[in-house]
Amino acid sequence: MNCPQPMWVYSLKTLQLLEVNDAAMRHYGYSRDEFVQLLISDIPPQEDVPRLLEKVAESREGLQHRGEWRHRLKDGRIIEVEIDSFNLAFGGHEAQLVLVRDITRQKQAEQALQQAERKYRLLFEEAIVGIYQTTPDGRLLSVNPAMARMYGYDSPEEMMSCVSNIDTQLYVDPARREELKRLMREQGAVRHFETEVYRKDGRKIWLWTNARAVREGDTIVRYEGSLEEITDRKRLEGQLGQAQQQYRDIVENAVIGIFQSTPGGRYLSVNPAMAHMLGYDSPQELVEAITDIGTQLYVDPKRREELKSLAKEQGVAKNFECQVYRKDGSTMWISANVRAISKDGSLVRFEGMNEDITPRKLLEGQLLQAQKMEAVGQLAGGVAHDFNNALGVITGYSDLLQMNLPAGDLSHKYAVEIAKAGRRAAALTRQLLAFSRKQIIQPVVLDLNAATSELEKMLGRLIGEHIEVTFKRSPDLGWIKMDPGQVEQILMNLAVNARDAMPEGGKLCIETANVELDETYARQNAYVRPGSYVMLGVSDTGCGMNKELQSRVFEPFFTTKEPGKGTGLGLSTVYGIAKQNAGYIMVSSELGKGTALRLYVPRLGGDARLPLPRKALEAIPCGTETVLVVEDEGPLRSLARTCLESNGYSVLDAPDAAAALELAGDYPSPIHLLLTDVVMPGIGGRELARRLRVLQPEVKVVYMSGYTNDLIDQQGKLDRDTVLLEKPFTLHALLTKVYKALHLAQSDRAAAGN
Repeated sequence: MNCPQPMWVYSLKTLQLLEVNDAAMRHYGYSRDEFVQLLISDIPPQEDVPRLLEKVAESREGLQHRGEWRHRLKDGRIIEVEIDSFNLAFGGHEAQLVLVRDITRQKQAEQALQQAERKYRLLFEEAIVGIYQTTPDGRLLSVNPAMARMYGYDSPEEMMSCVSNIDTQLYVDPARREELKRLMREQGAVRHFETEVYRKDGRKIWLWTNARAVREGDTIVRYEGSLEEITDRKRLEGQLGQAQQQYRDIVENAVIGIFQSTPGGRYLSVNPAMAHMLGYDSPQELVEAITDIGTQLYVDPKRREELKSLAKEQGVAKNFECQVYRKDGSTMWISANVRAISKDGSLVRFEGMNEDITPRKLLEGQLLQAQKMEAVGQLAGGVAHDFNNALGVITGYSDLLQMNLPAGDLSHKYAVEIAKAGRRAAALTRQLLAFSRKQIIQPVVLDLNAATSELEKMLGRLIGEHIEVTFKRSPDLGWIKMDPGQVEQILMNLAVNARDAMPEGGKLCIETANVELDETYARQNAYVRPGSYVMLGVSDTGCGMNKELQSRVFEPFFTTKEPGKGTGLGLSTVYGIAKQNAGYIMVSSELGKGTALRLYVPRLGGDARLPLPRKALEAIPCGTETVLVVEDEGPLRSLARTCLESNGYSVLDAPDAAAALELAGDYPSPIHLLLTDVVMPGIGGRELARRLRVLQPEVKVVYMSGYTNDLIDQQGKLDRDTVLLEKPFTLHALLTKVYKALHLAQSDRAAAGN
């Protein structure tokens, strides 16, 4: 019983413990007297007793037993034991000797190992990172499901069967694999080693690995580690780097203002563009100069408060438009995008961007101006027909009076003045139609140098000797297509304006040049199309204009002249002519330094040809042909008849198209020419001409109109085969048009009309 292992003897019959050794008493905590009071069934937990009784029964039959059991110590703790039992006779009893070996720690170690193995397997199988083992030469030894998925394989088995050499099959740059192996050889392990690899589908992804070299002695037998995909992180790092660089570029090189400011109204920082925008030499100067943004910068300080409230309530204020002062006191428009920055619930600063939208605001103003001009143009078109009819009667009959009265007679003088007044009124109507692009034009290929040369002497007389007029003509000037009369209108209007701006004398320069309006210019002037143009410039050294006046110079009826000294239609006429010819008119001016206006008209290609010069008619011969006059305005119709009959023509007249067709149908002789108004009640002049040609196939046609959309295209240009007599007309103009239509060949007539 001196065995170092616990042991005892118990009766197979009564299960009473008969003897124990000292080791048992020490291990289980009982004294000898306490032990011999116990039954063998008192030692295991109650739930193990049935199994114990089964083993006792087997022992009674002489069987030895070895097995693992649980025993309870005196203090209640349960231990794991391994026992060997042998039958023997003891003190007259049939007994059994039990040898006990405490295996609690062993079982605990085994359980810990099993638990660790389960944890490892769970970690390996369920891990969201890839786990692997490889040989030094690049074969996969093990792969977990996460790694297989990472590389695009359906299972670890598929990946291991498909990948025979990770160096060449997986690494985008095999040199990175060699670098990884070198680091593990030298350091034993690496952390966060980044590399780019191929997936099964060929797509590239970024991974990082934590790996170590496993050695047996001095030999590396395998590498093992974990993988994590960092493709998104690498992309974000690239984007972050880009964003940081872009941010630096934006702040340092931005063309829009960037700022940070306090809620109280001081700038914390501004970029160079912000300082330049507001007219300051540097950001530092702006920050130091503006101590209260609301009162010093904003034209309307209430707008600053509105911006702050909007940013605080919504977190951000977008496209907030307001007007601010520049350093020199001039105003500009900005569009602000601002956000409020708070910390711990308190507003700490505002930050955002300011964009100069002054050009856009000016463009909006130009659009409003164009809309106003269009409205006036519609008004002009509405009254031009009736107004020109009335003027035609006035000027026509005044011409007849002059023809029939002695030159020295007082009545002849009155008739002359009436004619002058009528022509001035007609000129006013033409100006209204010109700026609204409703003027009827007959454009031809034109050399602007030659056109301005013809007007040079006239300009000298118009301007006066107190103003020095110079011409700067480009020698290689391209050709344009434009009505020569419009060139005269432009030069006369611009020259008169320049003259009035230099009452004490000065210099007037008229310039022509070829110019290219490029994409950059077009971006700065949204309504301009890039291309090749011919420029006609008129500049003076007069009083100049401020920005406000410049923004209104093309408005109809806007003038700074005294009442009775200007209609306000001069520059708006030039504006309309520019638009009618697909061109642009630009103004630049400075108070006390003069004004420059530049007209840009599209330049023609190299295949353009100048028209043949017109053959002048020395006199208008009398006619003998029959002319059908159709005009709904009775006095004007009577005037045309009188004039034609006085020059030898046979005249038929009708108040409308229906009466004219009926008259022509009954007329037994040929009708050689139809002189018809374009706009009439019922059937218009063009349709009348078409129907009349069915009855009189050889009839020639002359149209009368002061304004019509029936004879012109969208640009106001007249069809080359159409002969037009513009209202109000003189008797000479009437007789000339009728004679040309009847007697000139088609080609000559086309040349004369175009």
